Amino acid sequence: MASEGSQTISRAFELLHLFDDEHPEWSLSELVTASGFKKTTAFRLLSELEHQNVLQRTTTGNYALGSQLIVFGGRAMRTNRLRKVVRPHLQRLAQLTTESTTLDVLWMADDTRPTSMVIDEVLGTHLLGITQYVGVRFPAHTTATGKTLLAFQAPETLKTALAAPLLAETTHTLTTADALHAELAIVRERGFALAMHELEIGIMAAAAPIFGVHGDIQAAISIGGSSGRIDEQQLTKYGQLAKETAIKISKQLGYEA
Repeated sequence: MASEGSQTISRAFELLHLFDDEHPEWSLSELVTASGFKKTTAFRLLSELEHQNVLQRTTTGNYALGSQLIVFGGRAMRTNRLRKVVRPHLQRLAQLTTESTTLDVLWMADDTRPTSMVIDEVLGTHLLGITQYVGVRFPAHTTATGKTLLAFQAPETLKTALAAPLLAETTHTLTTADALHAELAIVRERGFALAMHELEIGIMAAAAPIFGVHGDIQAAISIGGSSGRIDEQQLTKYGQLAKETAIKISKQLGYEA
């Protein structure tokens, strides 16, 4: 049986996990309903999280994520070896292509839906499409990094990842397991993935895998931008460039092909 202290920590994290891009703010009553906690329990936890600046009150009295999480996130990124190794390569790719570059890892949500989470990025020089995405998670089957991360998973992991329905973000999104498996086979064969209008109409991206010392996939890097600047031929060139760069990064991490 969990101790009272560990149960309190677990419940606090359950509340924090409710905050995401679709639900950046919650009222007390909404959090009680969503969490299933008693009102007194939720209020006690929220009060302590607010006291520690992990949560903060908005002008409407709702709860939102607080500044202390930004501090924690910054520290986590600064101490992340993978990010330290990859960062100069992202900067180089962004300079060469003038497009935005990212470093993503696979994140399996509670409902087993796989997502690609951005843990670092370097913005391109174009005004259109300059948006910061660090910490944001996207459905893995809709992005170049996500397809790259899925393509090199162990079969049992991939089976679990694809157990949930593949939801359509656009009319170009792959929504059947057969179609996605065929795409992942292509990714494995050529060593990089392409995504065209699959997450959002107008977004084009290419990505390649980073492997660790034991040969397991660690992350993926991407180059992406607007379809107004990047056609399929150019995107394929970016895919090859991402692949060459990812190989260099993998070697720095101790991987031997």
